[in-house]
Amino acid sequence: MDSREPSSLGPMIQPDACGICLGEYTRPKILPCFHTFCFKCLESYVDKTGRLGRFSCPLCLGDTLIPKGGVARFQTNFYVKADKLKSTFMPNVRCDVCERHDVADSRCLECDQNMCPNCCKTHLKMTASRDHHLIGLFVRDSTPNLRHRVLTRIYCDKHPGDELTFYCRKCDMTICLRCKVTSHENHVSDDLQEVARQTREHLNTKLEGAKLHLPLFHEQLNDANRYEENMVQTKDRLVKTINQRATKLHDKVDKLAATLIHDVDSEYNVETARIDSHRKKITQASKALAGQIHAANQAVMYGADAEIARNKDLLVQQMENITITAERLQLPKLTLELSPSITLEGKIEESFGSLSTRRPPAVDIKIQEMAVFQVDDTFKVVSSICPVGDGEAWVTSGWKPEIHLFNVYGTRLRTQSVGRNIDSIIQDKSKSLIVTCSDQRQILRSHGNIDFSIIATLGQHPRGIALTEDNELLVCTGQSLAFQDYKDGHKNKVLRYSVDGRMTGEFGDEDQWKFMYPLRIAVNMTGDICIADCQRRCVTIHRRDGTLKAKYTGAETSGLKNSFEPRGLACDSRGFIFVTDNANDAIHLLDHSGKFIRLILTSNDEVYGPYATAIDSKGFLWVGARDATVKVFKVTYI
Repeated sequence: MDSREPSSLGPMIQPDACGICLGEYTRPKILPCFHTFCFKCLESYVDKTGRLGRFSCPLCLGDTLIPKGGVARFQTNFYVKADKLKSTFMPNVRCDVCERHDVADSRCLECDQNMCPNCCKTHLKMTASRDHHLIGLFVRDSTPNLRHRVLTRIYCDKHPGDELTFYCRKCDMTICLRCKVTSHENHVSDDLQEVARQTREHLNTKLEGAKLHLPLFHEQLNDANRYEENMVQTKDRLVKTINQRATKLHDKVDKLAATLIHDVDSEYNVETARIDSHRKKITQASKALAGQIHAANQAVMYGADAEIARNKDLLVQQMENITITAERLQLPKLTLELSPSITLEGKIEESFGSLSTRRPPAVDIKIQEMAVFQVDDTFKVVSSICPVGDGEAWVTSGWKPEIHLFNVYGTRLRTQSVGRNIDSIIQDKSKSLIVTCSDQRQILRSHGNIDFSIIATLGQHPRGIALTEDNELLVCTGQSLAFQDYKDGHKNKVLRYSVDGRMTGEFGDEDQWKFMYPLRIAVNMTGDICIADCQRRCVTIHRRDGTLKAKYTGAETSGLKNSFEPRGLACDSRGFIFVTDNANDAIHLLDHSGKFIRLILTSNDEVYGPYATAIDSKGFLWVGARDATVKVFKVTYI
């Protein structure tokens, strides 16, 4: 594998590029966390993600207050332009403003004009330009960081005509002269220039310390790349080891089988030889006995009375000898059976070996509420949510014929009638919708402008539905329409279908694992099949062939007030499993192996009676609950 380690973080860090559009800044706005974005980019981002007057920085995810007046009120980052211009400065540049064209010593960043000292003073006194930013064109100070310092005048909010020139120590704020002699008269205050000088010295020290962390990030990045390469090598090594062990085990099994077969052949040959010999004895004895019987029979029939009387003991003895000979010639039979030392169903793994994992702690996840809305006015439970990209999802509630298309902000974009009551919705690779109609026992697929047609009619009630990477449909089915009507003896299972409605298999009714009522199903990025069995009160994880891999019962979760009651589940692009717990008003977060991580949402987040859930490629987690309510959250991995 070719190493992808960068020699430095330089290619990844572009301070002169917007963190959203990745292009050059246009009207750059700087946030309190010191991250800068184009005004339009930031405005669009805040419009989409802002809630309750706050939003998360797109880069560091820091919580940011939206100022009064909106994004436009964030400080314009003139330092970006100043830093870009300083490398282009040339000596003896002439003033662009006055007629004398004196040598300019500054340039206005707003006006893009070079100015001489007199024009600079005038420019900063004019009402229209008094708050403009001027950058020196040549070195004014021997201190490197002050050589091209941006000059501007900032005016007092209380006295708009007065420049801020002092700093009040007690109030920790900049003030003008009128403030100093009035409301701050008895406070200790310093000259603003001196305070700025001291602050710059302090901040420079902090900056130098912060810069020391850049090599650490570089090393961490290299470590991540090395770890990825190591994982590839580990995977290849383990696959090779498993194949080698399988080959050895095959060879041993073949050798053992050959030995056992040889032993069976040997026993067979010995026994067939014995049988042949015994058969000959029986044949010979049979002929001899037949002659004796014939002669004795003639003697009995034709012999004189005296001969019969004289030879009776001899005849009786011969008859008894016939019986003894017949009993003595019974063939003893060999019992030949294979006595396995282990059962193939459960012990072969012990001979072969198993994979052990020592997984690091789960990555932390930040979740932020984006929107809350009602699907309709029926106040029924939201039964299914199907993301379709670009922050949109189809939603259905109350097991009705209508499905509704919403965006993540709760705006209804479209309503479509399917013509039958809908239980679950998914989208296939061709962008067609596939729905289950549990009461009609049918699966429907959309064509063209959301016109639906039947692709399969089932013998049981179809509930949850999912699509595998191989474009195979997996359908949860139940003999009863509602899981509350489950009875012992019901054979509920998961059926496999092609996307054109042809049944190809099933699982879940074997001795290894029997479902009680599989309600919802999802396919993880690993290919594993995750199923919420609400009647058994557990989530099961199955391999692609349907064999049970793991199960989660909620018992691992401390503090649950009620028994675990899974209703819906969804898997994200990292393999995490989100499970709605209807009885505990919670969303359980599991890793791909079914191990509990934490409750990611609870009633403290105003999640009540969660049923359906889905997570899209943008990281938006949709949660449908009772009262036809949908909440949308932004999931961020930290």
